[in-house]
Amino acid sequence: MAYIAIEGMRFHAYHGVHEEERRTGADYLVDVYVQVDIAEAAKEDNIEKTVNYETIYRLCQMEMSQPRKLLETVVSSIVERMKKQFDKMIALKVCVRKLSPPLGGQVACVYVQEEVGFIAECPRCRKQFINYSPKDCWERFPNLHPATKETLLRQFGGKCLCDKCLQFYAG
Repeated sequence: MAYIAIEGMRFHAYHGVHEEERRTGADYLVDVYVQVDIAEAAKEDNIEKTVNYETIYRLCQMEMSQPRKLLETVVSSIVERMKKQFDKMIALKVCVRKLSPPLGGQVACVYVQEEVGFIAECPRCRKQFINYSPKDCWERFPNLHPATKETLLRQFGGKCLCDKCLQFYAG
């Protein structure tokens, strides 16, 4: 496993609870760390088989350009965009720092950081798999009969099954 990281992305953005912050803006630093298996990308020398850091930058740029009250919202939105863009992340860490926040004194920065791991173990076959939606992993198989889903939820204690096992039950 490897980490693909992009640190110190600098943006001037208009996040903040107070009107003044949203009007004048502030400088922010964004760091993103993605844990991913790079073996296939390295072997084939193919950018399509990895997490492209240029794409990471563009995703962060888009989220930073949308004014929000809370850094928590910004971080969460970056995580969600990353999950939609990249399907092979093992773990993800996103940190957004607001530089020189207006707190009435000298403060270098405030930040919000979220770390998420996506590896789960299938309770049926015991194999590990990447699962971005632990709250509703069943939506990956919309053709799964509701009665079957209810039985699986009871049988496996609400834990997500891997795609291979879900495919078995979905038919």
